Order: sequence, then C-alpha cells, then structure tokens
Amino acid sequence: MTDNTAFDYPVFVGIAYLFLIGYLFRTLFVTLKLPAAVGVIFSGFAFSQFFQSDLLLARDILQELAFFLVLLTAGLEIRLRDLKPYFFLMALFPATCELLVIAVYGHLLLDFTKIESLVLGVVLV
Repeated sequence: MTDNTAFDYPVFVGIAYLFLIGYLFRTLFVTLKLPAAVGVIFSGFAFSQFFQSDLLLARDILQELAFFLVLLTAGLEIRLRDLKPYFFLMALFPATCELLVIAVYGHLLLDFTKIESLVLGVVLV
C-alpha cells in the first residue's frame, strides 16, 4: 500500500532543503556559465514535486521574506552622499498631496471630523 505522505517533515526543514537545493542549482548553473536565476527556478520546479501542503502554505511568508531582503539589499546600497534634496521632494510631495486630498474628501463629502479625515488620509496613503 503506497502512502502519499511519505515526505512528512517539519516546515523549517523543508524550507532549509529548498534554500540548499536552490543554492546548489544556482552554483551549478553559474559554473556552467548559465544564468543563476534559471537554476533557482529549475530547483523550485524540481522541488515542487516533493512539497507537502504545509510548505505551499508557507509560500506567502517566503514571498514576504524575499521582498524584505530585496528592499534591505537596496537600502544597504544607498549612500548618504547619493541622496539629493529633490529625492525627498519627489517622495514627500505626492504623498502629502494625496493625504490632503483624501482628508478634504473625507471632511466635505463623508462628513468626518478634521481629525478623522486626516487619519483616513494617513492610513490610505
């Protein structure tokens, strides 16, 4: 009698295996002068045949972790001397305008108080 849950292991061990196999495939593809991303994608495809449902549920957490690591890496590459004053203007001015428009909309059309409409603007921006 065959059992479909033969690969029953803890989620963290599965994630560790996934990272290890991905790193090994990446290294193999780099030594073969092929794109490393293709090796990682191939390892994900090959490893998907052995996934248990708990690891598929952890996929969202892994995506958030990957997004966090990309932003962290980008932040580590920024130097203070590279930041110009107009970067702050381009970042803060549109957000401030959007906040104020939402606050005015909330105050005039939705009959919120000024504080409530400002909180709505802050939350939605």
